[in-house]
Amino acid sequence: MKNLHKLLVFACIFVGINVSFAQDSLRQRHLIFKVTPLTIVDIDNTFQVAIEHSLTKSKHWSLTEEFGYGKANANFWGNIYDYSSFRENFRVRLEARKYQKTAPDLTGRYFAYELFYKQVNDRMNRSVGRECESGPCNYYEKLDYSVSKYVVGGTGKIGYQVRLKDEDKKKTNFIFDFYVGLGLRRIMIDHRVDGIVQNNFFFFGGDDSLFANDGLGYKDKAYNIPHLAFGIKFGYFIF
Repeated sequence: MKNLHKLLVFACIFVGINVSFAQDSLRQRHLIFKVTPLTIVDIDNTFQVAIEHSLTKSKHWSLTEEFGYGKANANFWGNIYDYSSFRENFRVRLEARKYQKTAPDLTGRYFAYELFYKQVNDRMNRSVGRECESGPCNYYEKLDYSVSKYVVGGTGKIGYQVRLKDEDKKKTNFIFDFYVGLGLRRIMIDHRVDGIVQNNFFFFGGDDSLFANDGLGYKDKAYNIPHLAFGIKFGYFIF
């Protein structure tokens, strides 16, 4: 795939940033376990978990590693989109978060920088016309092959994290995290076989539109799109 080298470069940067914070992570003062409920009802659904821990002695910064996995047979939109039983989704986020004020318990208003990676794997059964250059195709070949979608990007986010209270107005170990943001995504779709597409109108019409084949299209392509981030997380202080 011609975009594979770009994907590998992003992966190296992603891992490098995480490794660069390793020493501080070992000296973490707080650790929060989180779940991200909205990803369960995403079109590319994943069950998403994350850990957030403090970084640096200033207590302004924290680092969050987030991982998710989902299968098509657990997709909320399965009655609308004809997903195959082979489809599986992976989602990874790495977020460096700076709290506006010193946050000894990782609460309050914050600004965050996020690196994002998602991969969707599926299989496709289709008929592809052969020897069609001079008019009608001479024959059609039935194909069964794997197809993948890779999404990489970055997002700037603002949010607020609060520690929930019990009926006596005392702080508990449960937290609520809300954020919005704006970023850019690079989407790369890799078909093992490219067939003849009759209509290449990209956004709304034709076999290779943005929405054809449940977002995977019928041929290789790569494009950039803006991304609006919105989410909530629920968490629990481990220590």
